[in-house]
Amino acid sequence: MAIATSGFHSDVFGQLQDTSKKMTVDEVNKAKQNPVSGLKSIYLQDVVLPVGSGNANSFSLQPVYPFRINDKWKLITYTIIPIQSIPQVEPGTATGSGLGNILFNGYFSPVYKEKRALVWGFGPAIQFPTRTNAALGSNRLSAGPAALLYLSGASLSGGVVAQNFWSFGGTGANQVNLFSLQYILFYNFPRGWYLESNASVTANWLATSSDTWTVPVGGGPGKTFQIGKGKYFYSAALQGFYNAVRPDFVGNWMIIAQFQIIFSM
Repeated sequence: MAIATSGFHSDVFGQLQDTSKKMTVDEVNKAKQNPVSGLKSIYLQDVVLPVGSGNANSFSLQPVYPFRINDKWKLITYTIIPIQSIPQVEPGTATGSGLGNILFNGYFSPVYKEKRALVWGFGPAIQFPTRTNAALGSNRLSAGPAALLYLSGASLSGGVVAQNFWSFGGTGANQVNLFSLQYILFYNFPRGWYLESNASVTANWLATSSDTWTVPVGGGPGKTFQIGKGKYFYSAALQGFYNAVRPDFVGNWMIIAQFQIIFSM
C-alpha cells in the first residue's frame, strides 16, 4: 500500500475524471503514495523470504478501489489476494502452495475541501479463510481494527498503517493474533523517480518470545511513468530488506518487487 503533498488537493474525487489529461507524472506519483487519495489501481507484488529449508514466495494481486460515501466521508478499500508457496519450516512440517488467505482492509477517511499535509483513516481488517493448503495459514475467519496516518511534504512523505486481527476460534496453527505496523517513507525526485522504504513490522503474539517479531529494514528505487500517450499511469519499484529482528526459522533478507497500474477515475 502506499499522502497528499502541499501541491496536491487531497480530495481527488471528481477531479480525476481524466487522469491522463489533468495530472502530470509527478502529480500522480505523489497522489499514489497517499493511502487515501482515491486513485483506482491494481498492485502486482512479489515477496521472496528465506524460510526454513528454502525460500517462501508470495505473489499477490491487490486491487485498490475508492467509494464516495457522502460529502464528508470516503471509503478506500485494499484487497490482497495472495498466491503463496512455503518450504519445510522444520523437519516433519508440511510444505504447500496455492491460494492463501485473502485480506481486506477498508479505511474511512474525511473528504477534504482544501489542501492538507496530514491525512488519516480507520476501518476494519478482515482475513478470510480462503487457503487451499493447510500450510498457508489459518482456516478461521480473522478480523480487527486498522488505522493509518500520513504526512506529506514537497519531496519527503511518510506514514504508518497499523492493524491487529484475531481469529474467531481455532487452536494451534489455526488460531491467529497478529499485529502489523507498515511504515511508509518516500523521497521524490523529478520525472516520477523516487526512493521508498515500505514494509511491515509484524508481531505474532502467539509465538514464543524469540519468534514474535519480524523487523525488516531497507528500501529501494521506483518510478512512475506513462507508456506513450495512453490513459493509464504505471509505477514499478524494487526493494531489498535486512531482517534486523526475526524468528529463528526466518532468513535475514527479503526482496519486494511491485508493479502498479493506475486507472483514470
